Amino acid sequence: MSEKRLRQPRPAILFGEKSVKRVGYIDDYIFACEIEGEDHIIYSKPRRPKYHLVIIVTEGHMNLIINGERYRFEKNTYVNLPTWSDIYEIEYGSGFHAMVTATDRSVVEDIFRNRNPFPPDFKIRVDHGLGGYIMDKKDMDVLCRDISNMITSLSNKKHRFAQEINYAYFYILLTDMADMIWRRYGDMHEPQHQSEMKRSDTILKEFAELLAVNIKKETSVGFYAEKLCISKQYLSLIVREKMRVPISTVISSMRTEIAARMLRDPDKTIQQVAEEMAFSDQSSFGKFFKKHTGTSPLKYRQNLKKTLLTLRPKYVQDEFARKLD
Repeated sequence: MSEKRLRQPRPAILFGEKSVKRVGYIDDYIFACEIEGEDHIIYSKPRRPKYHLVIIVTEGHMNLIINGERYRFEKNTYVNLPTWSDIYEIEYGSGFHAMVTATDRSVVEDIFRNRNPFPPDFKIRVDHGLGGYIMDKKDMDVLCRDISNMITSLSNKKHRFAQEINYAYFYILLTDMADMIWRRYGDMHEPQHQSEMKRSDTILKEFAELLAVNIKKETSVGFYAEKLCISKQYLSLIVREKMRVPISTVISSMRTEIAARMLRDPDKTIQQVAEEMAFSDQSSFGKFFKKHTGTSPLKYRQNLKKTLLTLRPKYVQDEFARKLD
């Protein structure tokens, strides 16, 4: 990697140049790195990643201000930063060390759409929660190994299939994370696990399943609480406890994800997407989408030519670009 390329990598911009020690990347939106040392970064304006970040804290602690709220992540936790996260401030304590991977949102969506063996509650935890799960050393070592492999792979600029390898490694990382969560919480549909699960974990799983079916049309907390036979307050409390974000953030984030996925279909017009998402008109949909993504539906579609197609064959890229023109 040339010295010129090392001056502007996205990890240094986000995490501080002195903290990033080992890095591999394809571009600003697909990278993996190690962070260590003590630092305190206050951004002049909020940073909203255009990529999906996973951070494994192996030593020390990390403080983040996200969407105006302060969060603290201790040693042996994994931090999940979806693309709705507005990051205001990052602080690393003494002796801090972490492994980090950032992957273009299209990779995450492609995995969940086309190669998805995961239960709904795992998807909602990854896509719309902040993580924060305490891991044992064995789990932590496995996830760190996955990211270390990504760093090595992404550092090889001469490899013709670097992006495909990144896709594969990120898929492995997700499956290892899913295995870790499954072993902790089990499958609610298997009798041997039902008695071991907390009621709150069961409710979160059922809430995730309801969201997957109804999110296009139903946006009120009351609808989901009624289906689960609990109060709105209790459902909101469980989501905040398990995902570390407000339930309104989960619902709006999931609706944004579904809308973005539909916009990726070149055969659908923006008006059709707005109607299927139950917006009163295209203007209302546009305001909602821009609020949660920072870009309009039309601009998002135009940007797809640059970001969506990196993992697809050339003939698919050409056909998709032709339909968007």
